[in-house]
Amino acid sequence: MRRRSLAVALLASTWLTPTEARAMPPVAALVAGLTGGALFPVAGILGQLGAVGYSTGFAIGSAIGGSVLGRALLGVGLSALAGSFTPKFDVPRFNVPEPSAQMGNFAQPVSYAQWVFGRTRKGGPLGFTQASGSRRHYVVILAAHEIEGIAEHWIDEYTVGLDGAVTDFGSSNFLTNGDGGGHTAPDILKTYGRIEVFRGEAGQTANAGLVSTFTEITEDFDFAGLAGAVVWAARSSPQNFSSVYPNGRQWVYAPVIDGLNQIYDPRDDTYKYTANAALCMAYWITQVLGGQVDWDEVAEEADVCDEVVLNAEGEQLARWEINGTISDDQEFETQRAQMAGACDAFVYERTDGKVGFKVGRWIAPTVTLSGSDFLDLEVTEGQWGADAPTEVSVKFVEPDNAWRESPSGTWVEDAGVNVVKDEPELYLVSNHNQASRLAKRIAKARRPQYHLSGTIGLMGYELIGQRFFTLTHTGMGIAQYFEVGTLVRASSGLFELTAISVEPEDFDFDASTEEPDRPEFEAIDSAFASEHLTGFTATAGDGGSIVTEWGVQEDYLWQQVRWKAVAATQWQSQTITDGATELIITGLLDGTTYQVQGRNAYAGLLSNPSDWTPEPAAEVVTVGSSTAPASLAAFSVTEAAGDVTIDFTTANDPNHYATRIYRNTVSDFGTAMLIATDYIGPNQSSTYEDAGLAAGTYYFWAVPVNASGVAGPASGPETETIV
Repeated sequence: MRRRSLAVALLASTWLTPTEARAMPPVAALVAGLTGGALFPVAGILGQLGAVGYSTGFAIGSAIGGSVLGRALLGVGLSALAGSFTPKFDVPRFNVPEPSAQMGNFAQPVSYAQWVFGRTRKGGPLGFTQASGSRRHYVVILAAHEIEGIAEHWIDEYTVGLDGAVTDFGSSNFLTNGDGGGHTAPDILKTYGRIEVFRGEAGQTANAGLVSTFTEITEDFDFAGLAGAVVWAARSSPQNFSSVYPNGRQWVYAPVIDGLNQIYDPRDDTYKYTANAALCMAYWITQVLGGQVDWDEVAEEADVCDEVVLNAEGEQLARWEINGTISDDQEFETQRAQMAGACDAFVYERTDGKVGFKVGRWIAPTVTLSGSDFLDLEVTEGQWGADAPTEVSVKFVEPDNAWRESPSGTWVEDAGVNVVKDEPELYLVSNHNQASRLAKRIAKARRPQYHLSGTIGLMGYELIGQRFFTLTHTGMGIAQYFEVGTLVRASSGLFELTAISVEPEDFDFDASTEEPDRPEFEAIDSAFASEHLTGFTATAGDGGSIVTEWGVQEDYLWQQVRWKAVAATQWQSQTITDGATELIITGLLDGTTYQVQGRNAYAGLLSNPSDWTPEPAAEVVTVGSSTAPASLAAFSVTEAAGDVTIDFTTANDPNHYATRIYRNTVSDFGTAMLIATDYIGPNQSSTYEDAGLAAGTYYFWAVPVNASGVAGPASGPETETIV
């Protein structure tokens, strides 16, 4: 606790520097959120800042003190939550900041703990800022927990790479567009900045560069438990200033983050980085809210989330993911609406006090209610109200729009009436297909055939944990499936129920016919689509790389290349802005099959992109080393008593990894059978005995291979006859 307290004291004060430094206290309330509000002022430094952080963190804790769902609330589904993420003008808005509003580095009296699930782009508060010499140093706090890492480094609206070979804190480590790799930052930035990431892992130490630069900063200031980055930006000449710093000040650091990597997966009993919606929900319930879950149920829901669905382009995606940020200053209802809304989850309190949930899908009901089960019942048909939407377009986070909020294509529920459009904000969703599936569900939930509300007795206990039920009411002539909106315990043995009618097909989604077209994000007329990328090829290169090449394109076009392992669901991509006709993709797994595609897009906005090519994607198997080993130094076979002994000596070649031995009954290596693989290294001798052979003539070969399985020259055939 001593290191944490000292870090808070530093960030909450201005004693570190006399004038130019602007050390801010954002981590004060952030740490308060981490500790459930139990943060006390450090030697009086925090003052009222500590109290503010405490009161907000405590507000969430109080709301869930008796029940994580809120007192007596036993179940709540998407139909009840829909209003929570839909902007309304007659009620206060929930605190869901737009993603673009989070892409800043802000200094403010109080900042709150933020949890990052899956992959998203965000900035964060300044934990420290001070000038030293010709550089402005600043620390950006990205998350209140350990993260998996940084997928893309963004400074302002540029992307940069980091040169790991540049270890001197005083030297820039930027890789810009002239270095290849698809970075968009202009080359003039190459010598002006440095980024060093800290991930919040256990045993994190203070940044050595800051310690060496500022005498007041000691090893105690390790930002323990927090993830972020130390950044410096160098002073430029007046003639270069506008090119280096187009916003008139040091860059905003707002990277693409792979977030929480300590999410528990009960299926393999590991803690990991994942965007699986069920596992993220379980983390939120147990680690953020302090509730309990049934891990067997979580495992079942996680399997549903991992099921493969196809988007409109035929790409494979996981059914439900959560990618985005929640914050400790958000009300509990806001967090619940965003988390559950992102995966169409039904959340309920179990009779054992644990929190259960079911992610979006049709589940055949096991409970049937009749009119006799209700103490009072009201069913309305077709009374949707003036605000019931005829169209729904979900606002989500679009990676192709620089990870900013974007509207999905519009789901039209009723084209025959005056248009009423709903735009629910679901900022934990980052793919268009998932947003489109949610748009359909929300439209169905807002315009059902029947609305039901009533009071039931002991049958309410049967409904706990049930998302769907069947209502059979002879007097009303209704035999219909219903989805629970809310189930509330009014008193002992008495329950208040709201529900809407549903059909199983409401939960189906055929992307090829139902996913709306993506909106265009550019001002250029969409009729002027980019020309098709010509001459695109992808081949295996040395060191496990993939070499992509294409013909010379028009100078008003940029190129994009994307790739993923066949078994993966998420593409990685690079943008080429400098007219290059080649991109070498590195950092890949050896011996793995990757899918690779390329396309053109208009420069600057990356607008009106062409279709990806080739279709289907090219498949390339990576090869760690393409250099074949030399042939064997010696190879011989001998026969004794019906057994064949094979002796060989490998070449003195560092590329030699193993020797494969083949046998055939005819002198044809192409049809020979692999009978053994011997893993001795270079300049070694070995023996293999091929015993128990039937009478006949046999032909033997030996082939050296490198670690990637690339074969060298075959030795043989050597022949032996068994009589």
